[in-house]
Amino acid sequence: MIGGVLLAIESLAVDDEMRKSYEEALALSQLALDIKHSSAELRNWQARVARPPTQTPSLSPTPDIAALEGAMTGLAAKLDEIQNFRLSADDQAQLTELKRRLAEVGNVNTLLLDASRREGAGLDTAREMVALSQQRSESFENALAELVSAVRLRTLAAAHRADHLNLVARYALIGFSVVTFGLALLSVLLTLRTLKENQAVLHRVKQIAREDPLTGAINRRGLEDVLPVEFSRAHRSGDPLTLVMIDLDHFKRYNDRRGHPAGDAVLRGSAQGWLKQLRPTDVLVRYGGEEFTLLLPGVDADHAGQMVDRLRAHVPDRQTFSAGIATWDGAETATELLQRADQALLQAKKAGRNRSMVAGREPQVTLPLMVA
Repeated sequence: MIGGVLLAIESLAVDDEMRKSYEEALALSQLALDIKHSSAELRNWQARVARPPTQTPSLSPTPDIAALEGAMTGLAAKLDEIQNFRLSADDQAQLTELKRRLAEVGNVNTLLLDASRREGAGLDTAREMVALSQQRSESFENALAELVSAVRLRTLAAAHRADHLNLVARYALIGFSVVTFGLALLSVLLTLRTLKENQAVLHRVKQIAREDPLTGAINRRGLEDVLPVEFSRAHRSGDPLTLVMIDLDHFKRYNDRRGHPAGDAVLRGSAQGWLKQLRPTDVLVRYGGEEFTLLLPGVDADHAGQMVDRLRAHVPDRQTFSAGIATWDGAETATELLQRADQALLQAKKAGRNRSMVAGREPQVTLPLMVA
């Protein structure tokens, strides 16, 4: 009886600790997203400072320099906020590495500011320093993503451990209910409450692990979970299953010209617009960068092409995309299906972009006849 009570108390303590870890993981993810946006803003101001005066006649360089210094200071302040979270020794080491990489970005900014204040400083030199700072910024953002991923994985592991402990507590308390009905009833109610909360938290953590935070579509890991299920369903029903690879045209050039915040807005707006047009059974995946994947159960290649063409009107800022379409043959693996759709996408790009190509229907190249 005493053991059951102690086990119930321990399960509640673990439950509270897990909720705190979950809340901190969400807060850290939001802070990391803010830091990423600040980093993109910093890179935009770097490009403005390095831009020749003839390109911005209405702007004096002094506000641009002040904005660059302010963006750097704000980014450093946000990074210091991570110190307020409960971090493991490994997390502390990663945070130290983050600060080191941010210091490298700051050193390049100092050189860039010195060059912008010197009369006659070469534009090529400023651009070289901006390119170097872009590399340092990308390295900084990659290290930040590693830190946030480590915290998320640790939170998910804690949720699993808490769920296991609560299951053990439930069965133990049911056993002790033979000795005292009142204690067992109270313990069962506590255990059921804890299990329900843990399952809700675990479901949310799993959803975060499968969801792309920028677009709201599922991520590549989520696609790996969905494909086997849809393969099995299509095999049982005999219905077609079509996969579409979508790539926004000239997105890198758009990013370079308009800035990363504008690029993020195009990605987010495209995904949200497409989700409103798709059926509940369709799956939209952010496969990576500006590339998306559509999984369309019960749809053949021709109907998939019509659906994809309807999505073109929902890409913001009149941007276009190319698409590769492949229908599952009932035997190939997920990797092989993705490769066929990707090859069709490559053919669509080679054919001029802003179009869809069905795997197996790519234009054939006619070789010249040999003359004897």
